[in-house]
Amino acid sequence: MVTAQEQIKTKAEEIINKFKTLNYTNSDEVINDYRIDISSFIDLPEEFLFKSDKSDGHKKLSEMFINGYEHLDLSIKKQYKKEFFKNVEKRCPFCGQLLESSGKADSDVPTADLDHFFPKFEYPQFSLLPQNLIPTCMECNRIEKHRKSILPSEFKLALEELGLLKIFQQHPNSHFKLYTSLSFDCNNKLFLKTNNEAIHKLIKLYGLNERYHTIKGKCFNILWSIVRYSNINSVESLERLLENMASNNWHEINDGYSLNNSPQIWQEFIENILYDECKLMALWDEVKSSELSFL
Repeated sequence: MVTAQEQIKTKAEEIINKFKTLNYTNSDEVINDYRIDISSFIDLPEEFLFKSDKSDGHKKLSEMFINGYEHLDLSIKKQYKKEFFKNVEKRCPFCGQLLESSGKADSDVPTADLDHFFPKFEYPQFSLLPQNLIPTCMECNRIEKHRKSILPSEFKLALEELGLLKIFQQHPNSHFKLYTSLSFDCNNKLFLKTNNEAIHKLIKLYGLNERYHTIKGKCFNILWSIVRYSNINSVESLERLLENMASNNWHEINDGYSLNNSPQIWQEFIENILYDECKLMALWDEVKSSELSFL
């Protein structure tokens, strides 16, 4: 059986062959830039050679690659996701959320979108490069990436600092597990244990603050659903409930609320409220002022 990776590579070669027939005066240079970038993808050089604004030929091939990905057969994308998750945990590499199965008896494909690690509009030469495709949760994929140029060498510095360069080079046998290297402050914004400028560029490019803000909203909705159906009649009972939620195995016992999707973030979210008296009392005030039937 032909793998999805092989089919995607074949699609890219078909585009190259079609481009050759257009008779651009610098077609050899354009194709050579593409080949060099593809061969150096894992090594992450100082700069990639292929740029869409370098010439009309580069611009045309860029459009053809992006269009080729947009019209890539859905069955190939589905097969790619299935193959990708064959030997790795089905989690979004950006936020850590579990990717649920499609639920079909004949398939073990998670409900994930395909995202480009190097954004296809910034790096169109990697639009149809299997190593650049990462299945992510729908929320992460649909947050618009910031259009900010970042050099391959800066990607490399960021991945090295985060301890992810080896994982990147092993892809697609491993995730680029960004979420395992980031810490989430529920009261503020995403923050890091380092001031490395390259990492902050990576954070900004992928809108990770916005991604985690979305997760925070989910956490609050889950918390509120649980509070509504719990016997909360005093601030002490609310505190006991939060202590129970913050325990190590609480998210496993109550997986009906999908707390296992982001256990580390969930626990930090709950503890942020539990150990801050002002936030705890603010939540209690919301409980008291609500029109919940159990009060």
